[in-house]
Amino acid sequence: MLLFETTNPNRGVGLSFWKRQEDAERYHREVFPRLVESLRHFIEAAPTVRSFNLEAAETFRISAGKAA
Repeated sequence: MLLFETTNPNRGVGLSFWKRQEDAERYHREVFPRLVESLRHFIEAAPTVRSFNLEAAETFRISAGKAA
């Protein structure tokens, strides 16, 4: 999921959700570096990665550009 600021569309956040910590760690170790490298010419600074535990969630069907 990619989110971009409304006042500064050059600044954004990417979210990914994993069922298992091991899957997230493998993605971060094996896939994320290649993804960052392929996007290097689009980004100004190296992205940072932070982990969070999901405590509660609701399912919504929101189209791109419809959220406010």
